Amino acid sequence: MLVPMAKVEIIGPKNEFFEVVSLLHDQGKLHIEDLSRKISSGEVPLQRMEVYEEQQQDQERMEELLIRVRAIVKALHRDDIHLDVTARRAEYDSLFSEDASELAGEVAKVIEEVEERTSGLASSRTNLESELSLLARYEPILQKIQPLAKQIVTTGAYESVALLVERRYKSALELLKEELNKITHKQCEIVSTDVDENTTAAIVVFNKTYSEPVHKFLAMENVNQIRLPSSFEDMPFDVAYETLKERKGHLPAELEKVSIELEEMSKAWYLKLTAIRDVLIDKIEEITAIPKFGRTDYAFVINGWIPVKEVNELRQAISTKWGDDIIITQTAVSEEEFNETPVAIKNPKAIAPFAQLMSVRGVPRYGTVDPTWMLFIFFPLFYGMIVGDFGYGAVMLGVIFWLRRKFKVNELIQIATSILGPAATMVVAFGLAYGEGFGDVPLRAGWVQHVYALDPVTGVMVDTGATAWFGVIPTFHRVEAIMPFMLIAVAVGVLHVLLGLVIGVVNAVRTKHKKHLYERGGILVLLLAILVLVGLGQTAISGTGAVAAQAAVAMIALAGFIYAIKGGSVMGVVETLESFAHIASYIRIMAVGLDGALFADAINQIVVILSGPDQISIVGIMMGIVLHSLHIVMASFSPLIHALRLNLLEFFGKFYETGQQPYSPFTKTGGEESA
Repeated sequence: MLVPMAKVEIIGPKNEFFEVVSLLHDQGKLHIEDLSRKISSGEVPLQRMEVYEEQQQDQERMEELLIRVRAIVKALHRDDIHLDVTARRAEYDSLFSEDASELAGEVAKVIEEVEERTSGLASSRTNLESELSLLARYEPILQKIQPLAKQIVTTGAYESVALLVERRYKSALELLKEELNKITHKQCEIVSTDVDENTTAAIVVFNKTYSEPVHKFLAMENVNQIRLPSSFEDMPFDVAYETLKERKGHLPAELEKVSIELEEMSKAWYLKLTAIRDVLIDKIEEITAIPKFGRTDYAFVINGWIPVKEVNELRQAISTKWGDDIIITQTAVSEEEFNETPVAIKNPKAIAPFAQLMSVRGVPRYGTVDPTWMLFIFFPLFYGMIVGDFGYGAVMLGVIFWLRRKFKVNELIQIATSILGPAATMVVAFGLAYGEGFGDVPLRAGWVQHVYALDPVTGVMVDTGATAWFGVIPTFHRVEAIMPFMLIAVAVGVLHVLLGLVIGVVNAVRTKHKKHLYERGGILVLLLAILVLVGLGQTAISGTGAVAAQAAVAMIALAGFIYAIKGGSVMGVVETLESFAHIASYIRIMAVGLDGALFADAINQIVVILSGPDQISIVGIMMGIVLHSLHIVMASFSPLIHALRLNLLEFFGKFYETGQQPYSPFTKTGGEESA
């Protein structure tokens, strides 16, 4: 749900301004309104609060220190680090209580003691890792050509170049030698050998007199030369290979030594440095916020938004410290201010991750319906309807549980799995309803059976087209019920679009947007009237009464269309036509789902063909595992896009209005654990 917000204005004597700002910063609940724009335009009769020259200098000094501290923190960061939250909070509070001069002095001392050593170790680690990576890349190349290099003896008057050529282009070496003979006046030789089934290694030896034209020619012809690192480039290739292996053997020990030293530095300084970083960030933020506030000659003015339930706590905190010297005025947020009111969303733990998915469309406008819970219901529902295979769903759930346990500290993966978990659960549920598990395995195994009934005319048992688990529990086998499946998909689309329009009407009433009310209400009435007409057409009722009823409903439909045009003008017509197109779009539930089901059935048929009619072979099983695995990957992502589209485009398009800004309170980092 969207958290109810209150707009507050805080007024007090200028000499108390900085202490009030510090209290607001510490409380961390007020979303500040930047008054500078309204002051510049003359909208409010105030002056902008000014930053003193000394504060500006403090800010510049702290920003410089912050850059250096962040670099040290980055160098000392370890993924497995866990800080004592209590100790870190105490360090933060101690540092924050210091004035700007004291803080800058202490931070400078810490930087002086830690920066050079940390920078040196971090640089050494980076260089060693880069060198190790470089040598690992060159080792297999030199390993291929060094046996060939041992066959060549050169003097100081000759130079050699190593080449790697695909075996299918091996004949090109003869053409290369002809061209090089022209350049070197036949003072050139090429020795080659096949190093594996795909690659031929070649070494070109030539007189150094022709070094420049040879290299120029090879570069122009895009020949794949092996260029060694600078420390090896003057060595023969076989010597370079031995030297490289020796150096590569020493590097891990050197890297381990540097890593241990960095780890010791991290244990000693990481807590203090992260506390320093957060204090600097918060001190800088307090100074940069100053121009957002207003003033008169004797008073300050602070405007902002705060959750309604937090207003009393703010009043109490200010009253306890300043009594009646500071005045807080609370005003209800008017409809005109809905668009600029910051939006805070608070939902139960299970629903909250879906707000991240909804953020693709931006935050909802304040005062409208929070659709997060609807996304929580309909996204898994549509995803399950499309995939609908309990075997695939079980595999997906297994992967999701593994990811959640493996990456407990990865927030992005935790959010993603919280969204996909309900979706995979619905895949299992619909798979049981469809009687599908890895395709038609349940049907082939006899767990799901066709339902037969006695034909009263012929007296013969006939297939009714229905299926049931063990002949008892009915299933909806979509592969054999294509038309009903399509009608169900369209019916779901009708209900979903109608719900979207109902919410659109509610939003229009809440925000007092008359044009939206006419447009969405008109389309809603039109669609409902058409549904009634379809229903009347399906009844057996006839006569004057039926005709009159149909005419009355048709007039209501026309009135709805007129109101849609009245609210949206040309766009009203477009939105009306789009509503019908969007309903038809829900056929993708049937089309994509049926495509996946048929593909899974085809995989099972391949297994049968490879195995034989009465048995399953190892080859068939292996092929089935490979193909079903690939299909699960496809079934995980393609329906995801369609389920998102149906919700974020077709559904949200009927009511969703975007706000300008999320709720972002003026708050301190507070010394809490952070990387």
